[in-house]
Amino acid sequence: MAVETTIAALMAIWEEALAGKQWAQLRRRLRLLLEQAQQSADSELRAEIAMRITDLLHEADPKLYRQLITMRKAIRAGAARNRFSTRGMPSDAELDAVWQEIRASEDDPLGGIHMSISDNIDGSQISIGDISGTGIAVGPRANATIEYHEPRYTRYTDISCPRSATLAERITLTVALTMQQRAESVAKQAVTVVAGKVEVRLSAPDFELLSPAEQTIMIEPDEDSQPVVFHLKARALGRHEITVQFWQRGNLIATVAVPIEIVEQPLAFAPAIVPSLPVNVSLGHVPAPDLTLVVNRTPSGHTEFTVVEGGVVIFSTETKLELEPRAFVDQVYNEIGLLQRGQDSANERRALNTEQIERRIRNLGYRLWDRLIPADLKAFYSHKRASWAGQDQRRSLLVQSNEADIPWELIRPYGEGNDTWEEGFWCETFSFARWLLKRPDTLAGYAPPPRLYLSALAAIVPVCYPELKAAPDEHVLLYKLIQQHRLTDRSPSRATEAAVIALLEEGGFDWMHVVTHGAFFAGSALHSSALALEDKQWLPSSAITGPRIRGTLHNQRPAFILNACHVGRSAPLLSGAADWATQLIGSGAGMLIAPLWSVNDALATAFSKAFYAALLNPERPATLAEAVWHARTAIRQPDDPTWLAYSLFAHPNATVVLPQQ
Repeated sequence: MAVETTIAALMAIWEEALAGKQWAQLRRRLRLLLEQAQQSADSELRAEIAMRITDLLHEADPKLYRQLITMRKAIRAGAARNRFSTRGMPSDAELDAVWQEIRASEDDPLGGIHMSISDNIDGSQISIGDISGTGIAVGPRANATIEYHEPRYTRYTDISCPRSATLAERITLTVALTMQQRAESVAKQAVTVVAGKVEVRLSAPDFELLSPAEQTIMIEPDEDSQPVVFHLKARALGRHEITVQFWQRGNLIATVAVPIEIVEQPLAFAPAIVPSLPVNVSLGHVPAPDLTLVVNRTPSGHTEFTVVEGGVVIFSTETKLELEPRAFVDQVYNEIGLLQRGQDSANERRALNTEQIERRIRNLGYRLWDRLIPADLKAFYSHKRASWAGQDQRRSLLVQSNEADIPWELIRPYGEGNDTWEEGFWCETFSFARWLLKRPDTLAGYAPPPRLYLSALAAIVPVCYPELKAAPDEHVLLYKLIQQHRLTDRSPSRATEAAVIALLEEGGFDWMHVVTHGAFFAGSALHSSALALEDKQWLPSSAITGPRIRGTLHNQRPAFILNACHVGRSAPLLSGAADWATQLIGSGAGMLIAPLWSVNDALATAFSKAFYAALLNPERPATLAEAVWHARTAIRQPDDPTWLAYSLFAHPNATVVLPQQ
């Protein structure tokens, strides 16, 4: 509707616009956009054109822009007095008749431009005919490429939901995005969007949905969106969360968790209360992952799996995971620790050969597929895998979940019975990344940034661990990166606990690379993960807290690589990457790369070298997920699971921006 009313409003004020000061310059550009809109049946393309018409008038002729907005509102209200024969929205026939009238009334209507309209709208460029360059040039038989920097708009979540309800009653939740914060909204999260569609999706495994789980709102430059309404019914008593997700162009741009308590007896209505939440970055200009798997698990074990492709939900299911993921994952990691020593849980006293170790590593992937993926999702995956694998290049997969413990990278799908097949690990088959939807102690999460900046690098490399024989080589690698790309060196002179804490509090860096030991203290209630620093001191993951450190992560969205290695111990050791992900990504960090368990020292350094070589390749810089994939491949060995250890928390298609040389 917004597309048609914008086009109708422009046609309605066309004659009034003739007196405008900028009309001579605007007319040809508006004519091209209108011509393209009239020739296209693509709703997305037409929406882009309508938005660009609005932005063009807003920037070039504010008076005409106000006339357009006034006319558009009048048409919607059915009160427009204009050149159309009826009030309200004119019919397609009326629009076409007025358009032909406009074309016929002007000499040389398109300035001799040959119209050959291309549909390569990707949010940044429209190609029309054979003109090239920025802006639009006109002339005989000219063609045009309009470079378009898409405006971003800040909108605020306007959500209404009761604070409590009973099992018997229907719960109504309304969602809109508004230009100003609404005091009565239960959640006031700021979201950066572009004009066009935003899909609102509800994820509520503890509730029965009585209305569609996904509904669409429209973002326009000058108006609040219309609200969408969801109806739900609770399945169990107790405290729960309803997760509201906002998607645009295939990317998840914001997540808000709305708390609600289900009680036995009805209480007086009171809205839920959610504090103001962080601004999320705009993802309108980064390609969405080819596939996104969203996993939302509630404390009761109810888990919702949603598969998104091309911005559309293609599969959704709910199940109840009877197992406790952390305990199951600990068993998997313990098995990996034994395999690193050439043993397994069934043969701890007998050394395994290379073939046996490789087979047992595969078996771990099979077991994760068996225990974590519901049967109907397995069947759907089996049905779709041929079309996914038939692409010209490796596809990207992003797993978004509200926990950081499960090693989704290690899932190794296979078929059985009459449909026998096998794939590699997900981190091997796909350009794979994951993202934490939110910390468990917050109600909203961050969207992964589409670009990361590598301009100020902090290398944290303690020198008091001589057993890490490859660490000096990795330190040299970081120093060369600083010199080659003229980065600001924010590395402390000594990597002490006090120096690293001060750096985290003060900020001033956008990239931190740590090379040291990592430890996982399963018996500690306060902190279970830590990094070894100078003077044999440990920096626990629990230190990532407080207003100053959280402020740095929120405001600067830095990237972290924790290449926390460990060698020389007889017992298996986890790195505690899940805890670091919860603390860093959950507080606003833009990227985290860390091994999930202890890794081989030399292979860890080789991983960093291959990662930076791909990421900063001057001929074709890799995306983050591609760079990690190349690094895994470079260090892969059949009898060592180090290549599988690394976990990437980021947008898979994010890229790195270096300082201007």
